[in-house]
Amino acid sequence: MDVPAFCMLNSWKVGTGMSETKWQNWSGWVKAHPHTFYKPQTEDELTTLVTEARGPIRVAGSGHSFTPICESDGTLFSLEKMSGLIATDQEARTARVFAGSTIRDLGPLLHNQGLGLINQGDIDRQAIAGAVGTGTHGTGKSLKSISAAVVGFRLVTPSGDILNCSAEENSDVFHAGRVSMGSLGIMTEIELQCAPAYALEERGGRLSVADLFDALDTLRDDNRHFEFFWFPFADDVLVKTLNISDVEPKPRKRAPDGQDGPADIAFRKLCEINRFAPFLRGRFQRQMTEQGGSRYAGDAPGRSRWSHDAFPSDRNVRFNEMEYAVPTERGADCVREIAAHMRSCGVNFLFPIEYRYVAADDAWLSPFFERDSVTISIHQYHKQAYAKLFGGVEQIFRKYAGRPHWGKLHTLAAGDLQALYPKWDDFCAVRNRLDPEAKMLNPFLRKILGVS
Repeated sequence: MDVPAFCMLNSWKVGTGMSETKWQNWSGWVKAHPHTFYKPQTEDELTTLVTEARGPIRVAGSGHSFTPICESDGTLFSLEKMSGLIATDQEARTARVFAGSTIRDLGPLLHNQGLGLINQGDIDRQAIAGAVGTGTHGTGKSLKSISAAVVGFRLVTPSGDILNCSAEENSDVFHAGRVSMGSLGIMTEIELQCAPAYALEERGGRLSVADLFDALDTLRDDNRHFEFFWFPFADDVLVKTLNISDVEPKPRKRAPDGQDGPADIAFRKLCEINRFAPFLRGRFQRQMTEQGGSRYAGDAPGRSRWSHDAFPSDRNVRFNEMEYAVPTERGADCVREIAAHMRSCGVNFLFPIEYRYVAADDAWLSPFFERDSVTISIHQYHKQAYAKLFGGVEQIFRKYAGRPHWGKLHTLAAGDLQALYPKWDDFCAVRNRLDPEAKMLNPFLRKILGVS
């Protein structure tokens, strides 16, 4: 099967009253009943609505955050009608885009201008503002998160002011706002540093666990993008690489969002069987590892595609996720300990561990602030409880000075987080200045930012 099969789909139900208005995230575990739900079409309309809105004010994109980051019983905004490409600067290789644009939609728009995102993850249906605000990333030793590619943005503050933010203008808001979980206001436009359009060749295969760790540094250093997937009960791991290619890219025809492919159907069946027959999980994990590696068998060249087609994997089997970033030099020890814990903890699960590299950046609340990192992700099928599995793994992450992904599940509060981020107090000072009444904060954000 593809490595591995899971995607995204959000759910909106809009009525006229609080009891009839319902929102839930993609996994279905976070639900909200906002008093009011708006889909503004312009920045002016948004600004007027924000100044009059009942708090908490939150913005929901694709619903692919697993934390209650978008939950609100006050006002919920969608920026889906504020999407698309605004302008490009070919000399500077930058693109200005509306904040409601999905990464999937931006790919072809940038490509038509001879540009591509420097890096992106293997899910591309997030709204760009949500991806930026949570520090979303891909993999690559020398490549930073999507937030680090932001060179400027426009922000509507809770009081209705509009700020242009860059390293030169409103610089403190710029450094705080690139990863801010929507706690400073609402981004309307984002300027991104891009690269000339480029193609990537995908390669990969299976390695034994021992061989993987022997070759880990070489695989990291010799590839633009490298990651691996480890089903803990399997004897091998799945390795995936992407590298710049001068081979003519092949077009990719993608199914509409949420439409199952054969791999989705097969994986979902295994997840359902595994729920009631956990004794089969080892066999299933070994099978998926063998089948996933077979697609790279032989010496034939890998497939070459334009970057926006090469990065994404369409994933339709829903899950919940925890991810932490740990210092690069501690990543191998951390993931080995996590795999051992998952094998011995007695919790039923089927999804693999995902292991990626991200270069250091300078956004104040980025999980990669001033630290080259490895990200380690664990997943649980959306119909299965995740708290015990994630809780045990989180204790290991904390032992390795891990920083949580802001859109993925964790239990840390302000006191824990302050010790992990050197610029924590500076961020809070900017947030308090722009939103002294905490209008942008729901209970979850109040907890993690320490606002009573």
